[in-house]
Amino acid sequence: MNLHRIAAVIDKEIHDALRNRYIVMLMILLPILFAAIPILSLIGIRQIPPSRASSGGLPPALARRLAGLPPQAQLEVFLASQFMLLFWVAPLAIPMTIAAYSVVGEKREKALEPLLATPVTTGELLVGKALAAACPGIALSWAAYLLTVAAAHGIRLSPPARETFWGPVAWAQIFGLGPLITLLATLTGLMVSSRVNDPRLAEQIGMVVILPLMGLILAQSFGFLWLSGSLLGLIALFLLGVDALLIALAVTVFERETILTRWR
Repeated sequence: MNLHRIAAVIDKEIHDALRNRYIVMLMILLPILFAAIPILSLIGIRQIPPSRASSGGLPPALARRLAGLPPQAQLEVFLASQFMLLFWVAPLAIPMTIAAYSVVGEKREKALEPLLATPVTTGELLVGKALAAACPGIALSWAAYLLTVAAAHGIRLSPPARETFWGPVAWAQIFGLGPLITLLATLTGLMVSSRVNDPRLAEQIGMVVILPLMGLILAQSFGFLWLSGSLLGLIALFLLGVDALLIALAVTVFERETILTRWR
């Protein structure tokens, strides 16, 4: 692949995205929202006097796992672990929106034909589009995460809760799994966008990627699993394989030679 051509596609896609007011609004509001939810929730927990704090609402399996901690610390660790999963979902909205409009929008604006007439290969085109869609969401998610970490230290959460936010397991989730999940969602959005005529439909179908993440959030909420380092490693290997498969599949599904005539 030619890195210069990929960079040219990325530059074009980012400029196109910044002209979309809806996407710009998401870029401004979503980091604030995803940082505000955990910060306000944790501030609320900190207002509960230690004498009145209780871990009785935790699932039995989770309560046993955290049994060595004081009740308030148990609640803080539980909330922090749930919010870490929220940061898996946070990067998806912007990339899915950009990816959904990427092909369908260009077709509607008659901008896809000149792009496909260039020497850019299908693989270079899709890699450029995927990176241009995924990177803003990942960067803004990291910004929201760092704001939350700063707030967690500022409001003096218990050391176990702070470690849940800032430690090797947290870094693996945010800086490792987050980008892999975002790339998966972006590639899914690009594939759907290349096969349908409505960008909103492409966005809605692509967001099905969120369902397994919601399943993980619920499973941890009810104490069925706990995302340890070894489990995160297995998930990362699985996501690497799926992303590689999706890249190959996206090139096949795109059908560069017939996509324009099929949509006429």
